[in-house]
Amino acid sequence: MDLVLQRVNINLLSGRTTSEDLFDSKGTLLLKKGIQLTESIWKYITNREVYVLQYHEDYAGSKKVNKFRKDTYIELVGSIWSIYHEARIIEPEHIEKTVKLVQVILNELQSPNIYLDLNESRVSFEELKQHDSWTFVHVVNVAILTALTGIKLGYNGKRLENLTLGALLHDLGKVKIPSEILNKPGSLTDEEYRVIKQHPTLGWELLEGNRTLTNVQAIITQHHERWNGEGYPRGLRKNEINIDAQIVAVADVYEALTADRPYRKGLPPYHALEMIIAWSGHDFNPAMVKAFRKSLILYPDNAVVTLNTGETGLISAVPTQMPTRPLVRLLFDKNRRYLNKELYIDLMQDLTRFIERVEFMEAIEE
Repeated sequence: MDLVLQRVNINLLSGRTTSEDLFDSKGTLLLKKGIQLTESIWKYITNREVYVLQYHEDYAGSKKVNKFRKDTYIELVGSIWSIYHEARIIEPEHIEKTVKLVQVILNELQSPNIYLDLNESRVSFEELKQHDSWTFVHVVNVAILTALTGIKLGYNGKRLENLTLGALLHDLGKVKIPSEILNKPGSLTDEEYRVIKQHPTLGWELLEGNRTLTNVQAIITQHHERWNGEGYPRGLRKNEINIDAQIVAVADVYEALTADRPYRKGLPPYHALEMIIAWSGHDFNPAMVKAFRKSLILYPDNAVVTLNTGETGLISAVPTQMPTRPLVRLLFDKNRRYLNKELYIDLMQDLTRFIERVEFMEAIEE
């Protein structure tokens, strides 16, 4: 098998937060990942044999991934926050600052097998509410997802830079939307929704005098247009919509679906991706959805996944057309008890289960 329980020296855990789930010798969960090892917890595990889930030697040749660096990500959010708040009139220096952020993103994406952990990158809603910054977390995530999709489509050089620049500025018009509407902790009225729908046009107006950024302006004004003509502000359809705006539209909706809002919890990324795939050919250009899907690292080799039921298992096979519904070999039941038998769950057949989390093995720089 690819994963085994391996005993650990609990003295190495003292004074730290658990970086892995901790089990007893029978595979029963003692402590979940991320729990602070307080004095009382320390006493609880002192007289027990403690194990962690370890990859077998056969896993050594598997593909590892590189996570988008958290410190870089935090700096990006802070920088775009400053640019948006200064953007009452867009001056050349604002564009220069944003282009520098584009370079930071693209430099980070040069790492092989790069992925963005949306759940880890988010700040809690209480913090976002205090700093009025959820919009800026959103635009940074959309820019990264857009750049990854562009790379998968063969974009490079200036074309990739302009695509990413447009994604960073796609919600620029929201600086002119009243904050009580933008941050309303509940459903919008029809009138409030009408105001929100003005932000693509308001963003275009902020860049109206800059003739060198026509493609960026198209992304700003058209990222809410839809393949079937039911979007806004102009009701454009299919190839009437700027191709870069088509890419940003997919990333924008996916990010919004996975984000927590004051009136709802975000969807698990795999559930959100299923919805994006379902809307292919209706809301979105199928070619853009295909590229977006391929740009996401869903599972490294032998990925460990946690289902919505609490069960944990290994990815055994991935269907090409519906990668969010793989065949999973269960390792632990919903009570986190280790399973000593071969048990498989076909998510294509069992629609009551879905993947909530994937454990990535990150590449270690030597």
